[in-house]
Amino acid sequence: MFRQLVQEIVGYLSELNLLLQYLGTFLISFIPFVESLGGSMIGSLIGIPIILAVIISIFGNWISIMSIIVLFNTLQRKIHNRDSKKGFVHNRTLKARELYDKYGVPGLALIAPLIASGHIAAFTSLALGVNKKRVVYWHIISIVLWGIIGGALGGYLNNDIIK
Repeated sequence: MFRQLVQEIVGYLSELNLLLQYLGTFLISFIPFVESLGGSMIGSLIGIPIILAVIISIFGNWISIMSIIVLFNTLQRKIHNRDSKKGFVHNRTLKARELYDKYGVPGLALIAPLIASGHIAAFTSLALGVNKKRVVYWHIISIVLWGIIGGALGGYLNNDIIK
């Protein structure tokens, strides 16, 4: 089923003009669970040069995750200014933060694309009170790493999946 879906996406994007292929690769990398890994892999499978597919996917995934970080940070400031350190929610946040401290931002950012989504990992990190700069830093590393892996994987599988 997954192979068929990838073949359909690759087949559809392959028929588009070059600009739309770039745009499609960019937009695919916005999607949670697909991200830079899937975007760069599909981009390289449709014939976009691997380095360019990786760059396009990294940029698309970066924009989508940074949007979540900025929106969450704005919302968090509004909520915090309204009502801080009260009751059940505050106690749950402290307990969640203790568990999160065991694994840290690096572990969550780097592993999330395999088991969940970088979007969810960024949201979770911020919800637990991690410094925004630290979340951004580790998610940029994760996006770049997974984008490169996806591009390499797409280049390697190029002949196998399309045929």
